[in-house]
Amino acid sequence: MNMDVPTRSFDFARTGANTAETVLTPAAVQAKGLKVLQTLRTDDPRIEAQPLYLSGVNIGGKNHNVIYEATMANTIYAWDADTGQQLWSKNLGMPINESPDIDMPATNGHPINVKWGILSTPVIDRAAGTLYACAWISTDKSGKWQSGEHFLAALDIVTGAIKPGKPLLSLQSQIYNPGSGQPVQKFLSSERKQRAALALANGAVIICFGTIAEGDALAQGWVMAVDIATWAVAATWVSTVNGGGGIWMSGAGPAIQTDGSIWLVTGNGSFDGGVDFGQSVVRLRYTPAQPPNAASLTVAGSWTPWADAARVATGNPQAEAKVAKMVASMGKIPKPSNFRMLPQLVRMGFDPMENVNRPWADQDLGASGIVLIESMGIALVSGKDGILYTLNLGGPGNTVVADLTTAATPANYAKLASPPILYTFYDPNIPPAPANPTEINHLSGNVTHHLHGTPVAWLSAAHGQMHFCGGENGNLRAWTVNPDKSSSYLGCSSAYASANCVNPPGGMPGWGICLSANGKQDGIVWAMIPYGDANMTLTNGRFLAYNASQLAAFQGGSGEIVPLWDSQTWNWNYLHPKFNRPIAVNGKIIVPTYDGRVLVVGLA
Repeated sequence: MNMDVPTRSFDFARTGANTAETVLTPAAVQAKGLKVLQTLRTDDPRIEAQPLYLSGVNIGGKNHNVIYEATMANTIYAWDADTGQQLWSKNLGMPINESPDIDMPATNGHPINVKWGILSTPVIDRAAGTLYACAWISTDKSGKWQSGEHFLAALDIVTGAIKPGKPLLSLQSQIYNPGSGQPVQKFLSSERKQRAALALANGAVIICFGTIAEGDALAQGWVMAVDIATWAVAATWVSTVNGGGGIWMSGAGPAIQTDGSIWLVTGNGSFDGGVDFGQSVVRLRYTPAQPPNAASLTVAGSWTPWADAARVATGNPQAEAKVAKMVASMGKIPKPSNFRMLPQLVRMGFDPMENVNRPWADQDLGASGIVLIESMGIALVSGKDGILYTLNLGGPGNTVVADLTTAATPANYAKLASPPILYTFYDPNIPPAPANPTEINHLSGNVTHHLHGTPVAWLSAAHGQMHFCGGENGNLRAWTVNPDKSSSYLGCSSAYASANCVNPPGGMPGWGICLSANGKQDGIVWAMIPYGDANMTLTNGRFLAYNASQLAAFQGGSGEIVPLWDSQTWNWNYLHPKFNRPIAVNGKIIVPTYDGRVLVVGLA
């Protein structure tokens, strides 16, 4: 059965699962092994966009199974998945040059990018024959980030040409009026990174933005809805008027419910439940224009765990005064969209908890995307705290400011479909289902266990509704959803991400995973993990295939997810792509890298 992959994580529920795969079975992989069938070359080494795939596209009078890939050099490629033939390529304009202002200072070890162009995964509307991509283009051709503008492009999937009547659409200078007496907000591309995958909803392309400067009031998340018919920005929404709330989700896209609801996750920032929705899961509704009414993006529900400030509050005015003084002395420094000041101060040796416990700040819920399991009426999201939050799709709870206190935490958690649980790691010293966040206000093993990306969800014959996660400095972990919507742990892998990072705080960004299956059978988790820290350095990656439902047992009796194939055994070499993930479709696994290659892998 031929299968298309028109969007990040296979579908708009963001399940990460292709359930129409008949060639790649556990038995076939175990018996035959894997090999690289094609090596596709690109014009930029850093590939941050997930590959996309369409079957049977008629190009030049012949049907092709086509791989589409966008690069940080603002080029989009189309290749024949079976032969490796390049069918076309299209460059959208000069990208932004690497700069410490937009990727952390070199002294912090982040200068791993060469260009900043298309970060996000495009989206394809096959019926319309159009691929939509968001490119960051240097308008004066200087390559300086100050000259950058974000443009939405609509390309013909057959030729790569820009669609007639849809020229490159500049997103610069859009405005958002939050009402409530708040000032009108203005969008400036020089302040924004566009990492979250694009989506389609109700006749519009949905584009989410993070920021390059989390440390000031310009650090906001933006959402734009571009009406496809009129080819214009129809509606905007800003996550926080008073700062923070970048929407980046480690490259994941907003999830689109079948009723058209747009689900997304915001990063650290201000929260008041009115005009500020930092550190939140937010459900938006896009309503197209119906004259005389203009189009709109409106909040239709939200839920918020503890804010960072509440998690690290000391109750010690002297200590908090020290924090304020040190923050002020550091001045206004551009920072990436997941930055928080307090953990930086902790690394400098300052302990605002006055030796009570090491604070666990920078929880950035928005490091994770969100996956919808509509059959059970739930959504799953985690983040830098490594906690699983299971939300009700029917009503996420609508947290208010009064909920963000120690005393109110149980009531706020009661709005969830099931209690929060430790998700990305296991620490015997911590309750697995904490009553409130203060019980886990430290780093397990003094390393981070953030989840970057989205859990993968699959309905299996063996274990029912399963989901998988892989945090940084941790294992691949398998879970099942119970009838009461709680999740039970099934097992983990022996391999773990960033295994060569022996010193705290470990490495980033954890596991990049997807799943293929034939309905409820023959599930395989395809996984990419870095050996070192893929956030601060270029590091080799490890590629693994796991049987998704057949678990073994470790010596102590706990469940083990057993690998079917491991690149480590075969001396594979590739540079791990930060925040990216493979796709498995029609007998092939398509693997993006950070060394300018897209690998097409299949049965040996």
